[in-house]
Amino acid sequence: MTPRPSSRAAIMDAALSCFAQSGYDATRIRDIAQAAGVSEGALYRHFASKEELAHELHLQAMSLFGEELVAAAQGGAPVESLRRMAARVLALYRERPAAFVFALVQAPPAALASMSAENLPIDIITGVIERVRAEGRGRSGSTRVLAACYLGCLMQPISLSLSAPGCVHDVLADDSADATIVEAALGAIGVA
Repeated sequence: MTPRPSSRAAIMDAALSCFAQSGYDATRIRDIAQAAGVSEGALYRHFASKEELAHELHLQAMSLFGEELVAAAQGGAPVESLRRMAARVLALYRERPAAFVFALVQAPPAALASMSAENLPIDIITGVIERVRAEGRGRSGSTRVLAACYLGCLMQPISLSLSAPGCVHDVLADDSADATIVEAALGAIGVA
């Protein structure tokens, strides 16, 4: 019996939501099947295991994230590229929260280990920081460490918002704090 493509999409959406909400380890196949409105058997017709499903979702989410960062980095001065990239990260969190959270917060370590270096956000950011350094700007030190600091300035407000959705601490409920967050990220690499 050939599995229905619509079931596959429903399973992937349900799994993404479950993983983002409960974390990979706490999510059971039964939870995903129930959220997708399919039987566990139907889920297994599409995916051999929870690991396979998580791996495919992670690759999909990281590919989207990487493509968005690369697109934001195109054209213009490298500092402006970093500004656009930071703004895009915050927008992606709002547009696709489950995919964003799963890709960057809840992903199982094995999924990260299987990604090639050029597809990882940290490496895309590092490449742009190297362009900044080629102009004689930015802090001294490892560009990879600076990329981690830049990304950390973006991730910390996201973490705070995740811990307090809809409350006063949800600093990303709207885009009013985005300019401040972007400037903090640029300041972390010494180009604000």
